[in-house]
Amino acid sequence: MLTLSEPAANLLTQSREQSGIPDHAMLRVSSSADDDGQSRISLGFVDQPMDGDQTTTAHGLGVCIAPEVAAELESAKIDVQQQGDTPALVVVPATG
Repeated sequence: MLTLSEPAANLLTQSREQSGIPDHAMLRVSSSADDDGQSRISLGFVDQPMDGDQTTTAHGLGVCIAPEVAAELESAKIDVQQQGDTPALVVVPATG
């Protein structure tokens, strides 16, 4: 199942708090289409999982994973990488 690193969970929790999103909101990982019709990973906060979502908790953050991306992200991890002065969320292969 998709995992979150502790730095990613901390960054997402800070983002949720700064946006005024309630503490009970869960991170939902799904897919969306960009302007060219290409599929992209999409992250957002929801009050509850949708039908078929896989759910887990990572470092105190509730996570639900949409069925259309669950298999593709089975052995992946959401982590943080610095891009200049700005931290960015990235999806990388999970290790160990």
